[in-house]
Amino acid sequence: MKKIITAALIIALGINSNAQGNDKDFRFGLKIEPSFNWLKPDNAKDFTNGGLQLGFGVGAITDFKLAENIWLSTGFSMDFSGAKLNYVDNGNDKDTTGYYVYDDAIMEISDLAGVDSATYATYLFYQLNTRTYKVNYVNIPLMLKMKTNEIGYLTYCGQFGLLTSIMTKARSSDDVTLSGTVSSLEDLNIDSEVSFMKASLSIGGGFEYAISESTSAFVTVAYNYGFTSITKKDSKHVVDFDESDVLDAAGNLVASPTFNPYTPQKNIPHAIRLTIGILF
Repeated sequence: MKKIITAALIIALGINSNAQGNDKDFRFGLKIEPSFNWLKPDNAKDFTNGGLQLGFGVGAITDFKLAENIWLSTGFSMDFSGAKLNYVDNGNDKDTTGYYVYDDAIMEISDLAGVDSATYATYLFYQLNTRTYKVNYVNIPLMLKMKTNEIGYLTYCGQFGLLTSIMTKARSSDDVTLSGTVSSLEDLNIDSEVSFMKASLSIGGGFEYAISESTSAFVTVAYNYGFTSITKKDSKHVVDFDESDVLDAAGNLVASPTFNPYTPQKNIPHAIRLTIGILF
């Protein structure tokens, strides 16, 4: 992270020295982005929103002048985002959501095919209660920014556009129930459960404060409305457990057990993002 910031600062200083003579048709800067994130489940019968989760990002911004007071703003940021889902407990342990664990590793559903009774007895089934997502993204915004003329040292702006996010790492902390005992499983690899890319509409506004002729500090606040789900359609690990598909009335494994992958539907991300930075 220090190397990224140092490299961006060197580039910014180099570009700034070249940009001062071009009437500021191009600007470059650095930014930090704390955020509040939450999910809106498409299926309220199976999920509830787990509340706000904090996120944080750091990156670079570039502004290109299109016309008087109209700019195209883009750049990138490394974003460390969070979200939380509560799985609705229907009160029926024989029909629930969870995953199997063997030798401290979460099993893929494909590994359950053809399992025999002796092997199945060695598996532990964890009922999933709450999942806290910890996902790293590379964010690439594309915004149309409209500015006022400078008023004193201040310039006000409004902006809207598209925010595209590419997932680089996904982990989770799960609150689970095993044989009636609630526990937590930490730092689980859920790369295969999270969509590789998400997209959001972003709208917001803020201001710039002129520090010098070529440098200004800025603050913006934006609301990001996601229109793609962060979770994939079918899970590789989480099963929609129906005891009648797996065990008979005596509790023995049926001849041809069926392990249905859980279909999480859509979990749409939303965020309030504060951006603080400096433009050269």
